[in-house]
Amino acid sequence: MPDKECISRKKFIRLGAAVGLSAAAAPLASACGGGENSAGSGGTPKASDVLEGGPKVGKGQAIAKESEVKSGSAFPFTDADTGQQSVLVYLEDGEFAAYSAVCTHQACTVAYKDGQLVCPCHGSVFDPASGATVLNGPANRPLPKVAIRVEGGEVIRA
Repeated sequence: MPDKECISRKKFIRLGAAVGLSAAAAPLASACGGGENSAGSGGTPKASDVLEGGPKVGKGQAIAKESEVKSGSAFPFTDADTGQQSVLVYLEDGEFAAYSAVCTHQACTVAYKDGQLVCPCHGSVFDPASGATVLNGPANRPLPKVAIRVEGGEVIRA
């Protein structure tokens, strides 16, 4: 009869507990963002799709010319006063809206996808046509609005 290696009852119970905890924790880890290339639920954008860059714009300065922003698209800019990434959205109804592009959940920079502002970190979805209200959490507050006005063919930060 070959020698069998046995483990103690205590080690067996600890091993079982560790395996069970690992299995229970896996869905929680994936719910908290799967990293840079995560598709998330419903096609959440990748981190590379976030709205970054664009001009640094202070109060009274032009964010963009109306003709530079296509209907149904977004234009990133940086708020010169706060240093925060922001986004100008040309809504389908022909109006412009601007918001902070920093998610109110955990400060990730949002992306623009299918007419919505979407956080690639945890999947929060905001509706720019309705004051950036939260359509899907975990965020529970809308994105802060950036005051703008349209004047002389330009979108100005008010």
